[in-house]
Formats: sequence, structure tokens, C-alpha cells
Amino acid sequence: MDSFGRVFGVPGLMLAGPVSATEHGVADYGHILNDCYVSATEAEARTACLGMMSTACMDSQDGGHTTLGMTSCLSAEAAVWDGHLNAEYRATRDWARAADEDEATHFPEFAVRAEKLLEAQRAWIAFRDAECALDYAEWGSGSMRNIAYADCMMQMTAERTIELRRMREMFQ
Repeated sequence: MDSFGRVFGVPGLMLAGPVSATEHGVADYGHILNDCYVSATEAEARTACLGMMSTACMDSQDGGHTTLGMTSCLSAEAAVWDGHLNAEYRATRDWARAADEDEATHFPEFAVRAEKLLEAQRAWIAFRDAECALDYAEWGSGSMRNIAYADCMMQMTAERTIELRRMREMFQ
């Protein structure tokens, strides 16, 4: 199974080609997203990073604007956003645990941030996966289903990443 299927677990999805844009897209274009995200100081600026990597990938890859090319480039960007999501979740969880510890002495009933964050993150993952599976299913047997799924995963993962960082920064 190719990188798209490995990363997103789409049953039966096999993309042809010796090396997909997903595999070398991260190495070749990941710095575009990473540089933008790291340097952005506000949620609006972080949101502007969304799509930069996949657009550069599509515009410069042979076949980048084919179904396979677009799917691969969107999947590569989704994978980079997923790395940022995991880092933001860990940082937000650490903040929540510290805030819970501070509050537990006097108000233990309110020291539930870390627990509620975990519940919310698990529910969000289930929602994202179901929502993107719906985007995939809406296209039936059409090849656009692969692009729709990859774009949904990228968009939703990026939005959650930005939201976790905003949440943490609001209280720090």
C-alpha cells in the first residue's frame, strides 16, 4: 500500500507509481509549511499556511495536477500537519496538566482540563475520520473521492492544530 493508504488507512486504495509525491513531497516541500507555521504568531497567520505546501507540490511536480498528483500532494501536507497536531496536543496536554495541578489543591472538582482535553481529542479524531470518510463516499466510484478525502484530512487536521495552539496560548 502506498503512503496515502498507510497514513490515512483508506481500504483498498493503491496509488500507482514508483515513488509517490507523498513520499518525497514531505522532504521536498515540508519546509514550506514548517517555516510558515513556526514563524506565524497569530491564528490567522497560521491559517494562511494551509495549502501552501500542497500547492507548491502540485505546481512543481510532473503530474501534480492529476488526480494522483493532487491526492499525493494533499496527503503529504496532511502528514506534516499531523506532526504539528501531535506536538500541539502534547504541549496543550502538558499545559492542562500543570493548570490542573495548580487548581487541584483548592478546587479539585475543577481540575479536569487534561481529562476533558483527552476526551475532546478522541471525539475530534472520530469526527474527523467519519467526516472525511463521508467526503470520500460522496463521490461514489469517481476518482475525485481520493482528492476530497485527502483535502478533508489536511483541512481538518490543520484547523485542529491551530485551535489547540490558540487554546493553550489564550491561557498561558
